[in-house]
Amino acid sequence: MSGIDVFQDMALTGPASERAALAAELRQSAIAPWAFDEKGSEDAERNALGDKGILIFQRDGDANLPAARLVLWPKGEGYYVPNITPAEIGQLTIAQYNAVLSNFADAIAKPVARRFGYLVNITSAVQNLEDWMSEDAAKALRRFSAAANKSTGASHPMDERRWFDFIIAVHRAGDDVGTDRLARWLHEVEGWGEETAHDLAGEFERGLALLTREAETR
Repeated sequence: MSGIDVFQDMALTGPASERAALAAELRQSAIAPWAFDEKGSEDAERNALGDKGILIFQRDGDANLPAARLVLWPKGEGYYVPNITPAEIGQLTIAQYNAVLSNFADAIAKPVARRFGYLVNITSAVQNLEDWMSEDAAKALRRFSAAANKSTGASHPMDERRWFDFIIAVHRAGDDVGTDRLARWLHEVEGWGEETAHDLAGEFERGLALLTREAETR
């Protein structure tokens, strides 16, 4: 199935008793082009609301990747990566972000994690509808997109009905679809015009909000 490129997530999970040792070894294992940012980590920890053990790493830029900062944030018994930010350029592309994450995982996270009984889990770089909505909602969206006139959106009565079926399916399943992902999928995978895709995503958000409010007032 066709999908869209997405920013990957990474988490380190394992025995809580080994997390302090894991963190110490991660810091020690940061060799060029990576380095552990001790001051940045301390500053982030001071500004955090009670979270301890934040680790920030910086990667020097080279011919393959731009300079970037990667954050490991404590979660449960392990860590996760909430964000990777550019150190010099204005914004990382999805491909650059994922490449920096993969490089950190291969160079530092995976070798260290194995020694302490931790697993490194990285989500897929490509997602399709079933990754972020129920099967019924995915079928409803594909049914709408396949039958609709892509130049008029959901204005035709039959198209509108199929569009409403999709919104209702999302509401019933409690899916966290996200308007940006929906617009990207309509435009990049299904071939809707970019403006129309964003208009439909806006209509989806309003329709879902209305159904949610209706359910709250029952």
